[in-house]
Parts: sequence; C-alpha cells; structure tokens
Amino acid sequence: MRISAPNSVPWSAVLASILIFCAAWFLVGPRRNTMPVRAAELKPIPLPAPQISGGMPLMQALALRKTTRAFADRPLPSQMLSNLLWAAFGVNRTRDLKPGLGRTAPSARNTQDIDLDVVLPDGIYIYDAEHNLLRPVVTGDRRGAIAPAPAAHAAVTIVYVGPVKDDFSQVDTGFIGQNVYLFAASEGLNAWFYASHPADINTTLGLSPDKTVLYLQTVGYPPQ
Repeated sequence: MRISAPNSVPWSAVLASILIFCAAWFLVGPRRNTMPVRAAELKPIPLPAPQISGGMPLMQALALRKTTRAFADRPLPSQMLSNLLWAAFGVNRTRDLKPGLGRTAPSARNTQDIDLDVVLPDGIYIYDAEHNLLRPVVTGDRRGAIAPAPAAHAAVTIVYVGPVKDDFSQVDTGFIGQNVYLFAASEGLNAWFYASHPADINTTLGLSPDKTVLYLQTVGYPPQ
C-alpha cells in the first residue's frame, strides 16, 4: 500500500506572497492594516526639490495669515505642492547629535510621529519627507468623501494622522498647521484648518487601531 504525501505549498506561491508583503510595506509602511491593493493603479510620486529661498517676509505672512473656506477647483503645480509639504513638515537639516531628522516643525520629545496623508484629485498619498515623495494609499478622487463641501474640490487636503496614545500629538499638529497657514499666506493661497469625525476617515485610510485622524487642513487657490 502506498501512502500519499501530504499536499505541499508550491515555493513559487510562497515567494510571491513574500514579495507582495514587502511591496506593501515599502509603499505605505507598517501603520496600514491592509495591503495597498486599493492604490494598485498609482505609483509613488517623486517631488521636485523644495525651493527654500525667497518667499514673502515672515512679518508680512503673519499679517496676511487667515482662514478662508473657499477654493477653486484647480490643482497645485508639483513644485508648489513640494514647497507646501516641505514647509509643513519637511526635512531642513541632518541630525548629528540626536536621532531622527531635522524638520521644519518641532515635535514634543522629538517623536516626529505625525503623518501627513495628502488627498489629491487622483488619490490619497503619504508624504515621505525623508525621500521627498508621495507614497500611494488609496486610488480615486476621495476629496468629497474626506473633506466637507467647501473643500470637496480644492487642490489638496492634508489629513494629520497621529498615535492614539500620544498626549502631545495635538500640539505637534498645531505647529505643522501654522507652517501651512504661513506658506499659504506667502503664496496667495487659501487655507482652512478644521476638525473632523475621524471614524470613517480612519477606515478610508486603512489606519491601524493605534493611529487616528487628528485634524484636516485644506489648501488651494482662491475662487475666481
């Protein structure tokens, strides 16, 4: 009598699963609780190097800083988007004495744990400040689902994501949000920082249970 061997899993299938997992980790990192199949049609977007010279003098930008809940349905050029995200929470220096990257906004205890999820007309991306690029999370125009009506067609909405148990994340987000306001004032853009009901947005972004949406900030051109 011949005893048949138990069914074995083909090594090609195992290897394929490992490659898919590694690709998912590279695209969106460990904080997503689902693989980024929803972003399969999108590729990472390299951003042009931010322009860190020029612009409006600080005191003038402070004088013009304001909240405006009206936006034109007009995308930002890639250079403007790069400058905006760098001003928000980009890398402005290397850190030789302490771990982590030098950023344009401070964070309590140097946690640097606020993520910027960038909602654009073609999908939602995570801003990778270290490599100056956008990593895709969700494909499709989700602006109307993420943002309230006045911002449903704006150029960009930044979703601030932070740890649920970080007592300082609210303050850290405030630093970043003010940077965005001052950049918008300097460039003649409208900006609106606001709270949200995070449950549905958490699901859309595929956040793990230890992460949550803190605030949103919409930036775009003034209506014509």
